[in-house]
Amino acid sequence: MRRLSYIMLISLLLPLLGCKKILDVDSTRAIGDVNMWNTLEDARAALFGVYALNRAAMSDNNRHVIYGDIRLADFEPTSRLDLKAIHNNMLNADYKLINDLSDWRPFYATINAANLYLERIHEVYEKDKRFVEQTYNLDRAQVKALRAFSYFYMCRIWGDVPLILSSHEGSFTNKPRDPQDRIFAVIEQDLLEAEPKLPYAYDGNDPEQTGLYYGQGIGTYYGLGYMVSKQAVWTMLAHMYAWRGDYANAAIYAQKIMDKTRVVSGSGAALAGTFRNTGVGFPNALRTFIGAWTRSYGVEQTVLFAVARGEFATSGVIEELTAAEPLIPNRKIPAIYVPLDSLFSMYNEGRDSRFSVDSVTKQVTSFDGFFTGFDKPYPVFRKIFVTWDNFGTGKGINIVGDFGLFASPIVFSRFTEMALLLSECRAALNDKEGAIAILNQVRVNYGVPAYVSERDNGPLVDAIFKERRRELVGEGWRWYDYVRFKKIKNNDPKFNQLIQSGGIYWPVSRTLISQNPMLTQYPYWK
Repeated sequence: MRRLSYIMLISLLLPLLGCKKILDVDSTRAIGDVNMWNTLEDARAALFGVYALNRAAMSDNNRHVIYGDIRLADFEPTSRLDLKAIHNNMLNADYKLINDLSDWRPFYATINAANLYLERIHEVYEKDKRFVEQTYNLDRAQVKALRAFSYFYMCRIWGDVPLILSSHEGSFTNKPRDPQDRIFAVIEQDLLEAEPKLPYAYDGNDPEQTGLYYGQGIGTYYGLGYMVSKQAVWTMLAHMYAWRGDYANAAIYAQKIMDKTRVVSGSGAALAGTFRNTGVGFPNALRTFIGAWTRSYGVEQTVLFAVARGEFATSGVIEELTAAEPLIPNRKIPAIYVPLDSLFSMYNEGRDSRFSVDSVTKQVTSFDGFFTGFDKPYPVFRKIFVTWDNFGTGKGINIVGDFGLFASPIVFSRFTEMALLLSECRAALNDKEGAIAILNQVRVNYGVPAYVSERDNGPLVDAIFKERRRELVGEGWRWYDYVRFKKIKNNDPKFNQLIQSGGIYWPVSRTLISQNPMLTQYPYWK
């Protein structure tokens, strides 16, 4: 079952789905261009269409989870051969899932919609006086940031990709990949242009967004939960620079987030690492998470199913792969799991509240950690587990098919993730004292003994990335963290060769290469 309200939204946004050759899809325009780009309502529909396509690209085939948390990562498949091939880095294996995940067209759907928006939105500004300059500037900034995010996401996956900055319908000419440096320059430009025009929160109290936004107050945008803010741009910039090894600039933007956030320690929502129901009805944990753009926490960046808008699903959410008994009935084993031996290796420093089994005694100490079901062959991941309560039953189960209906977010970044990134930056810049101070904020929050020194606790960089591994499990970071860790350490010739041959990236879909002879494959995947 796909997102219900998302499908309804897309049906209103078909004019954005052009670009026939570049996306290799048939044009399905139900509304002609003559009826689009005229009114305030058209502007709003086009804007949220870009958001919807971005959400669809990340959830399609569980891309976010599989790219980040299955490839050479902690999650292992239980039985599916296609997932086992991905886990073992056999990305040229002949499975439909692998070929689909090697296809970048879902991301270009977002980019094409963004390009079209930036080309045509001035028409609404000229025709409808309700579409005021502030909203025009704010919306263009959001779309530029979303385009930049799509390109950054693709560069982490495929490295060099074609750079396309104009919309196309039926006449697109094949083009080769562009070098990453050129793409990163465009990403940087888009984000730096967008940032001054974005508010901290869509609550009407910033000069960039005053009063109501499209006639709605902040309660509406809590429900949507994914509006691009200044903090979102800082997050993207911090990660873009870190991915490129520019830790000086990455630290600048990660620090901006630390400075802007009020809750920086303790057990508040900004440091909470779980996203799941705590009761029936509207998921309490998700409600906290949806408050991502508020001034209190202000730094959570997510792209998610908006529960308040009736969006929920059985597929495209992490629970599709991780949930099983005892969390939901009639699903004996999960598709992916973290083996118990790996969990003991990860959570092996004291009584870590994220892992409910004592690493020394091997006894269950609580029932509120990231995992459960230790009496079964496969521990079950429950850190992200947000069920949609069906007709007030409190069970969160679709009675018709007894499959779980889920409303969890796709987590890109949150406060603790950015704090650990800043710690990584400090360590890379040889500011060990600053790196340790930030690292210990996270460790102490979960009952892990403070890191003292490299003599007592081992290499600082290793400790930071181990903390990221423990804290961010299931949030799509493991593979990208592994690449950055190896680049910082620079002591593994075999991995350096993997980088040189393009093996850290995904191969380009064979389908795309057959359609576009100008595309090339990295040597590693030939």
